Amino acid sequence: MTDPGAGPAISSPRHPLVLEASRLRRSRARRESGRTLVEGPILVAAAATGGCRFDRIFGLASDVVGREVADEVGCPFVVVDAAALAKVATTQHPQSPVAVVTIPEESITPGKRALVAWGVGDPGNCGTLIRTAAAFGYDYFAGPGAAETWSPKVLRAAAGAHFHTGIGRAATLEQLGAGRVLVAAVARGGTPPGPLPGNAAILVGSEPHGLDAEVVAACGVAVTIPMAEGSESLNAAVAGAIVAFLGASGPGANLTPS
Repeated sequence: MTDPGAGPAISSPRHPLVLEASRLRRSRARRESGRTLVEGPILVAAAATGGCRFDRIFGLASDVVGREVADEVGCPFVVVDAAALAKVATTQHPQSPVAVVTIPEESITPGKRALVAWGVGDPGNCGTLIRTAAAFGYDYFAGPGAAETWSPKVLRAAAGAHFHTGIGRAATLEQLGAGRVLVAAVARGGTPPGPLPGNAAILVGSEPHGLDAEVVAACGVAVTIPMAEGSESLNAAVAGAIVAFLGASGPGANLTPS
């Protein structure tokens, strides 16, 4: 539905609704308000399918998807011009629509396999790990030092997977390890990856430093992906994907070709 007070398209980047939404480009504003920005037709549609709560959707007058989602979820559709959309959006070349949504509560299933970003500060890697978790039936945890889970960059990298898997945070290994077998993904010294218990939590560390020695020591299992001679390491998200796929491929796995 169209915002009752919207009138003609908003053409000023200084409009109060535009300024209010644009503040959510900053981490502090997202944290304090419990809201974030979801940009582009694919992510906005995924958020609606995932039951996300919408405050409002900003879109160009020609934006059919934005209007349809607004009608579907029952939130205002605020028509803006390109300049106002650019003020709200978080990309250099904005895609209409841009939605203001409430960040969902944590939705972790106790004892379920999990993929954990432990010190992975790169938003692209964290988003890809979330996408991997959704693809292979894992929950996702953001550990200490991980990129902000609901930042627009991580949302874009995950390509809608936030809304199709469990998302949580773990401040300590004790919190993470309750009812789970901790598995450290390490560059060297571990056993080759393979099927893992149904309650495994795979910890992936940062590319420059990996997991700290004390973290590895606290894990019950350490796995290392075999590589050709001369290869130093893999991208953190790629390594996590390989270990997660092989970990979920044992008896009882529920993976089928798409």
